[in-house]
Amino acid sequence: MKKRISIILAVLLFVACQQKRTDGVSENAEATYQNPNASIDDRVDDLLSKMTLEEKAMQLNAASIRKSAAVEEGVEPIEKSIEEQIKNGIGFIENTFDQRLPEQSVAMVNSLQKYLKENTRLGIPAIIGTECLHGHAGRNSTVFPTPLAMASSWNPKLVNEVFDVIGREARARGGHEAHTPVLDIGRDPRWGRIEETYGEDTYLTTQMALSIISGLQGGMSGNPGMTHIISSPKHFAGYGQVEGGRNFAATPIDTKVLHDDILPPFKAVVEQANALGMMASHCEVGGVAAHGNKWLLTDLLRDTWGFKGIVVSDYNDIKRLEEFHHMAATPQEAAMLGLLAGMDIDLPSSSAFQYLKEVVEQNPELEKQLDESVKRILRLKFMLGLFENPYTETEGLASFIGNEKHVELAEKMATESIVLLKNADNLLPLNSKKIKNIAVIGPNAASDEMGTYTIKNDHVVNILKGITNYVGTSVKVNYAEGCKIAKFDNVNGQDAIIEYTEAEERESIQKAIDVVKKSDVAIVCVGGNLTTSREAFYRPGVAGDRSTIDLLSNQKKLVMDAIKTGKPVVVVLMGGRPYAIPEIAEKANAIVNTFYLGQTNGDALAKVIFGDVNPSGKLTISFLHSSGQIPYYYSMKANSFYKGYWETPPTPVYAFGHGLSYTSFEYTDLNIDKEAFNVDEDVTFSLKVKNTGERDGAEVVQIYFRDKVASVTRPAKLLVRFEKVWLKAGEEKTLEFSLVPETDLSFTGVDLKRIVEPGEFNLMAGSASDNIRLEKIFSIK
Repeated sequence: MKKRISIILAVLLFVACQQKRTDGVSENAEATYQNPNASIDDRVDDLLSKMTLEEKAMQLNAASIRKSAAVEEGVEPIEKSIEEQIKNGIGFIENTFDQRLPEQSVAMVNSLQKYLKENTRLGIPAIIGTECLHGHAGRNSTVFPTPLAMASSWNPKLVNEVFDVIGREARARGGHEAHTPVLDIGRDPRWGRIEETYGEDTYLTTQMALSIISGLQGGMSGNPGMTHIISSPKHFAGYGQVEGGRNFAATPIDTKVLHDDILPPFKAVVEQANALGMMASHCEVGGVAAHGNKWLLTDLLRDTWGFKGIVVSDYNDIKRLEEFHHMAATPQEAAMLGLLAGMDIDLPSSSAFQYLKEVVEQNPELEKQLDESVKRILRLKFMLGLFENPYTETEGLASFIGNEKHVELAEKMATESIVLLKNADNLLPLNSKKIKNIAVIGPNAASDEMGTYTIKNDHVVNILKGITNYVGTSVKVNYAEGCKIAKFDNVNGQDAIIEYTEAEERESIQKAIDVVKKSDVAIVCVGGNLTTSREAFYRPGVAGDRSTIDLLSNQKKLVMDAIKTGKPVVVVLMGGRPYAIPEIAEKANAIVNTFYLGQTNGDALAKVIFGDVNPSGKLTISFLHSSGQIPYYYSMKANSFYKGYWETPPTPVYAFGHGLSYTSFEYTDLNIDKEAFNVDEDVTFSLKVKNTGERDGAEVVQIYFRDKVASVTRPAKLLVRFEKVWLKAGEEKTLEFSLVPETDLSFTGVDLKRIVEPGEFNLMAGSASDNIRLEKIFSIK
């Protein structure tokens, strides 16, 4: 009997071994893909050769830990457990907007990686996708200023330091990729996502983009290693140009504008920073939806620019080739179009690519295209070291996430992001030794909001708290809300903003004005909130964009009533867009713009208001008189400024590049090395800038040019260089610059080819686009 059992067991063992061999994974010999000493290309080829069609298809699929992602996007939530979704492997697991504490988050992703390693045939780990717009979107990760605020620092080096920290925190929490940064050019303040952009200028956005990608990925090499993450800039391309500032609207973009204004930041991060990811746009390019646009995703991105990474979908946008853009008749056809166009990952939950196996079975010629996508995905997984160690360590995690040094960096970034718009009679900085009572009023005074794409942070400092902490017991802080921003409701299935009437808030406004009257100075905190400016999700009825850019409800009245008391008034603007405030700009003593400063909001603002830090921020988006001026941006064609309106001039209230300091700066001696340069020569020049005030400070020296005569109409001026320079009181420095005509002075010509035309150019240096201090002419021959 025992002998018979032994024979049966031997036969079963033999069969099992044979089965493992037929499955392509030998028990006795290590497969090439499992050998860390083999080249990545060899490992990828070996693993691909062992994969079934279903396993290949699943590498282009994604699963989301956050079920609400489906609901927000108008998709039925998946009822299957996450384990059920990944039982045949998975390319991505989305862990965005993580409400868990860091240790809990790591435990979650580690358990899923363990499941993949131990319960799937080939043990292929997943890439964990995250959001990192201005901090990793996880509980208590460090929250920095929003992009529109950060850009106002005009300090790419500091931005790089910020995103190095963000990349490290994301990786420490188990993340491997971030759908970051937003490289859309933001020129319509009605758009609810304007705060996610770096402003209206292409060159400035490009410089910020290079700093961000190199920060997130741990350098320019295109290899994040074990400490950083993949950066997937978005939205490729043209999403910021939605008609009417309405999310998901059409994006009819002139071909020259596309190539000269919209594409350069994306091109730069591919060619110079080796971005490893790219997120396609909700919109269409040239009338073809981006997620099904082969010219955009393959011919241009891969074949022309040399992109080696993966293209991830914006949420559910491959399926929307069918249901929204109507380029496909079925989800299966949408999946095929996406695959052929060059899409690699269907986020967040594979609403279209769940049909890939079926599509390829019916169209076997598509397996070659599928294989190419799988190779790209596997390459990144090997590069990230996930096959050797898919797990994230928890030791030291609690002391690393949001640590003191990171918060100090967040505060430094916040102080440099603050823009002093007006300072009549040098009201600021306030002298706390000469003030006994200070009024802090307005709906944003006690707001803990840090900007979009953030999760609860237990250490946020609002404006009221920051000012109170700063002055201590030496100054009495008198607080009153005064008014609210708006009420929000859903009317017949449509989100609605309902403004408060004056009658509803008469009593609360008067209470705030009484507080102002008994104080020496008033800080009035107004603007918007996360509801009035937000992403308008795809789900029907969800709103996020506005038709006007005025302050809502009774906020303007609160400010103007405070001014009427005769007390000095400092207006603090906080919110997700630039607001139309022409009357306030005329009457207020001082105005400070913050957008959203992140978790150190109040501390940073207090240090600027009371003079510990000299403000150095400059606007990267124009502040308009009204929404009637839209579209408006400083680099429009010269003839765009020829006429104004009955009600308003053709110029903004505050221009691109504007920002004041507590000191003053003098520009002198603009010297261009030659009058004429060959087209293959660098244009070299220098100038001097001097701090002529009594305080140390920083000035952002802005260099613009204008093509005097060209074969196509050209912008009135274009930013081409800038440098933030720190000067002690009385100090003078010489700054040297060089331009490369082939890149800096070129444009898309009549034949739609890039060209540098001989001729004369105006070279301008100044402290803002409307404050040019020095100007000279040079020529290209």
